[in-house]
Amino acid sequence: MTVPEEWLKFLSRCKNMCNKPVIIAIVGPSGSGKTYLTQFLNDKLGIPFIVSLTTRQKRDNEIDGIDHVFVDEWEIQRQFDKRNILAYTRFGNHEYCALKSDIPKSGICTYVIDEIGLLELVKRHGRNYHIVSVYIKRSKENRIQAGIDSRRMKRDGCRRKLPMDYYDCIITNNGTIEDFEKQILNSINGCTERRT
Repeated sequence: MTVPEEWLKFLSRCKNMCNKPVIIAIVGPSGSGKTYLTQFLNDKLGIPFIVSLTTRQKRDNEIDGIDHVFVDEWEIQRQFDKRNILAYTRFGNHEYCALKSDIPKSGICTYVIDEIGLLELVKRHGRNYHIVSVYIKRSKENRIQAGIDSRRMKRDGCRRKLPMDYYDCIITNNGTIEDFEKQILNSINGCTERRT
């Protein structure tokens, strides 16, 4: 798949913005494709992603430092004390946070975040960063087919929901991986172009 010309122009605009970095904040239920989206944009366009710190246990298929940085609650408190927290949320009895020090000084990055974290990110740091919110929709059937267990699905039901018009971009991921990739490139470019 070739990169659309509009994306190359968008990336050039982001790199030339000296006033604010761009954070593409990605929200969606478990198994919707959030991590795939960040990895695709990194692999295809070189857009780095922020890796959250979390107090939850590492899953078998996760890599420390790639999927999350797995820490204890004292490390998160240490980052609060240093005033280095960009976004924070508590979900499923575990803490998650992103660090200001992980944001590129200029350009663009992606960050997987939940709804509460997104609200806090916009409220606390909306003046310092261009925040582009992206929601990924995926049917329950497709999420189950992707191997998402019932506990995670149930926990997703307890998440705070934001109205769909809150998001700058909504991508539906119910087709093939190729369909999803095309939607990523077309949809995010369109919504970020309006924001920059």
